[in-house]
Amino acid sequence: MSLTHKFFLISSDFELNDRHEWYSTNRYTWEEKVELSDDIIQYMMDFLNWMPSYNPETKESGNGLNYYGLTVIQKLGAEKLIRVLDKWLKLIDEAPDTFSLRGDTIWKEEENGEGYWEQTRNRMKRERMKIELEQLIGLAVNASNNNKLIIHFGI
Repeated sequence: MSLTHKFFLISSDFELNDRHEWYSTNRYTWEEKVELSDDIIQYMMDFLNWMPSYNPETKESGNGLNYYGLTVIQKLGAEKLIRVLDKWLKLIDEAPDTFSLRGDTIWKEEENGEGYWEQTRNRMKRERMKIELEQLIGLAVNASNNNKLIIHFGI
């Protein structure tokens, strides 16, 4: 099973103190949600860091997604997310049906004890990536237009 990041559309009066209990109760049944593969998030993370966000753990506003934790995306962040992802969709339109994205750099050890660093590649299907990005754009449009929040649960 691959790692995913989950994005939920919630009411702007959501009580952040109840976030962990809410997640346990709703993560499988909530209808207004989108999951993005970790491969996509990792590749796009530098660009997602341009998006205004709020970290409920530290109670600080900032930018980007909390990779392992929770992120709240309000109206300005949702609007930036729409613009950034829209540009990515146009770029992905130019990709072949199947392509690869740079992944993690990992240490490969050989039997003789020697080793080397290797850059991994993640194979992607253009249509799958487009669908995931379009779904997240739809969630962000809904959040922006209806004064709602997006709450992101990292891996």
